[in-house]
Amino acid sequence: MAKRVFSLSKLTEAIENVINAHCSKVVWVKAEIVKLNHYPHTGHCYPDLVEKKDGRIIAELKGNIWKANFDHINEKFRQILNEDLRDDMTVVVKATVTYHSVYGLALNILDIDPEYTLGELARQRAEAIKKLMAEGLFEANKKLLLPVLPKTLAIISVDSSKGYQDFINVIEHNQWGYKIHYKLFPAILQGERAVITIRSQLSRIRKHQSKFDAVAIIRGGGGDIGLSCYDNYILAKEIAGFPIPVLTGIGHSTNETVSELVSYRSFITPTKIAEFLLQEFNDFAMPLREHVRRLKNASTLLLERRTSQVDQVTSSFGFLAGRTLVHHKNILKSYNTSLIGSSKGKFKEEGAELKSLAGAVALLSPKSILKRGFSITRKDGKVITSTASLKPGDQIETELFSGKTFATITKNEG
Repeated sequence: MAKRVFSLSKLTEAIENVINAHCSKVVWVKAEIVKLNHYPHTGHCYPDLVEKKDGRIIAELKGNIWKANFDHINEKFRQILNEDLRDDMTVVVKATVTYHSVYGLALNILDIDPEYTLGELARQRAEAIKKLMAEGLFEANKKLLLPVLPKTLAIISVDSSKGYQDFINVIEHNQWGYKIHYKLFPAILQGERAVITIRSQLSRIRKHQSKFDAVAIIRGGGGDIGLSCYDNYILAKEIAGFPIPVLTGIGHSTNETVSELVSYRSFITPTKIAEFLLQEFNDFAMPLREHVRRLKNASTLLLERRTSQVDQVTSSFGFLAGRTLVHHKNILKSYNTSLIGSSKGKFKEEGAELKSLAGAVALLSPKSILKRGFSITRKDGKVITSTASLKPGDQIETELFSGKTFATITKNEG
């Protein structure tokens, strides 16, 4: 029997006819969107849909969401979940099965029920909380001790985030001049990639944990969209078991996420974290200022009392000292009178003795001796007392009571 050979297009056309004829009715299908594949320039989406069992993919199919349907679906998700349709989201879709000879088999998605996804997210959140409690980690970070003065902070955020800028502005311009040192660890703060980047930065901070007093995860300014990542069990577990306090300021008004529930303390906005830290400084400084004020007042009062006591002692001492001074002054006056009297007699006696000595000295002076007929002979200015020091031809000088004479030695007899 001869083979019947079909062209590929005939085969795919036959398959298309069968599928479109028998699978054209609308069905509801539960699947996980692994990757949304949204193309903004056309507005269409081509999601990768899978079903997993024990972490293993057991079914996979492509999907199509045309622009009009996507805009309608996404708006419903924002209203009910406060999130955009995104990757890694379990959904129940309303679709028809289609087959195209070029593009193959696909689910043509007409609608998605956000209520199911909301329930699925709530289930995952509840499951994460249950597991953390069972592991004894739910309260672990809350039991850590935040230093009295948290001076150094590791911040997980983005420098362009409004929440981060608000936080820095409050810290840098506080009216008391408190100084808090901080270092930014940039991370994606929304969607599934947030889980990876935040955990990565927490790992970096853990290696240098001794340098920081606390970690602050700051988001803010982005609304509530994309917050389900903070219900992720793996991220929440990392925060719960972190070795230093973790403060969260994710910036939303809905129920707290699991990451916030397990953190040391959560705040509605990043600004509230900054105010909390400054209040910690204030709580420490205010009693200290009061103690300083009391010490200053007590010191002033003590000084005033001691000054008064010294004045009293000085006054008493001055009265006694005045009487003593008068007494001793009289004694000194008496000593002075006696000293003057005895001194005059002594001076008179000594004066007479000095006059007698002066007379004796006057008799022994060279002038008195020369007056009695004696003379003084000199050679070269030196007094001659022996002829042995002279020889013929020497010039000599003889001093008499009245005048001098000069001579030359012609003969010398010893």
